[in-house]
Amino acid sequence: MAVASKHTTPPAEPVLQPPGNGHNPDGAGNEGNRWLWISLALVLVLGLAVILVLPGFIDTSQQQAATSTGAVDIGAVPATGADANKAMQDWLQLRARLELENIAQWGEPGWSQAVEMAHVGERLLAQRNFSAAEQNFTRALQQLRQLDNGRGTLLAEALARGHGALAGDDVATAVMHFERVLAIEPDHQAAQTTLSRAVVRAEVLQQMTIGVEAEANGDLVAAQAAYRQSILLDEVYGPAITALERVTEQLQSLAFQDAMTRALSALDAGRLQAAGKALEEAARLQPDNTVVADNRRRLQQMRTAATLDSLRRQAETQASRENWQAVVDLYRKALTVENSAGFARGGLTHASERVKLNAQFDHYLEQPARIYSPDPLKNAEKLLSAAGKAPVEEPKLAAKISALQRLVQQAGTPVAITLHSDGQTEITIYHVGRLGLFTEHRLELLPGEYTVVGTCTGYRDVRKQLPVLPGSASISLFIRCEEPI
Repeated sequence: MAVASKHTTPPAEPVLQPPGNGHNPDGAGNEGNRWLWISLALVLVLGLAVILVLPGFIDTSQQQAATSTGAVDIGAVPATGADANKAMQDWLQLRARLELENIAQWGEPGWSQAVEMAHVGERLLAQRNFSAAEQNFTRALQQLRQLDNGRGTLLAEALARGHGALAGDDVATAVMHFERVLAIEPDHQAAQTTLSRAVVRAEVLQQMTIGVEAEANGDLVAAQAAYRQSILLDEVYGPAITALERVTEQLQSLAFQDAMTRALSALDAGRLQAAGKALEEAARLQPDNTVVADNRRRLQQMRTAATLDSLRRQAETQASRENWQAVVDLYRKALTVENSAGFARGGLTHASERVKLNAQFDHYLEQPARIYSPDPLKNAEKLLSAAGKAPVEEPKLAAKISALQRLVQQAGTPVAITLHSDGQTEITIYHVGRLGLFTEHRLELLPGEYTVVGTCTGYRDVRKQLPVLPGSASISLFIRCEEPI
């Protein structure tokens, strides 16, 4: 995995650190910092002294030595104190910057090697061996530059080793490498995330052990809980994800089998509501299972049959009560459930005829006076003839037939009427005829409502209603003109 290294641009005026045995990544206290800066100041003073004093002294000594020996190598130019001091200053500047960038945490063993070379250079400088001192500071500087320039490679190597160690559950090694990555690049998101995973790996493995043992003992619920806890700790831990999927699938399979067993048992017992509930559970677990689909169709057929049977029984109950409109409604509802329901089709025709027949009888029975006219009376007689005798199971219709028969018989039986007058008033009965003058007149009229009119010259006409009720023994009416004009 290639990881781009992150280089921090050094400050314009870096803070110099004196040579020492290493850098404390956690930061020293105020006391330690104070002595560190005092040491750095002493080194700087020594460096200035070397620059200002030693060059002249050394040059003079070297000239004298050369003069006395007479051997001057024009091609070999030994390092001066200034050269050694310059090398030391370059070393100190780069060291100060890299220490701020946590080199002590990610630069080993090269960091310690460079520091040791610089320590040797310090001793050589103190011994005025300027060439050797310069060489040591230069080599130490080169070592730091190599570390600085190669931090991207170091980061990539540490990241790869961290992932490898974590894959092998070597938690301590993984943590060490990811911390090294973060020492090089503190904002490295992948290292931060994976370090967090490494920190909890021991807990993850503990939960995995619990899950494996529970699964081996057949306690799938406990195993599922343990694997879920592992994933809560590390949501991308592959073994936990695989184990959870395996155990969950086994639990779902067991739950599906249980739901289907209950569904089939309920279907066989005709407990349709319980069967439907169990099939819904099975469908949620395995929605594409053909067994669920087949038994859902079976359940629907049983529900349809049960609904039709219920409607048929209700219709039979209403028919026994001769509530024919309710029977019609129930049969129509049954046909909406199953259009081919034979009992409903045949029953609907019979019930509709019964509704019409009873309505015709009710038409006359509710207002008997309707049959007192000739045409309605003939229609009532035709109705009785068509209805015939009511079936035994229809006592209400039989009662209506009997009642209408009595009304028809009464409507066809004349009633004796006696009219009285003064012999001077001429009497007429509408729709019957002119009766003339009389003091008493007897006749028979069929039941009904009649209008009797009396007229006499010089008097205002008189009009009276004559209701003739069926079954009356006799009816008497007095009518004459009494109001002069």
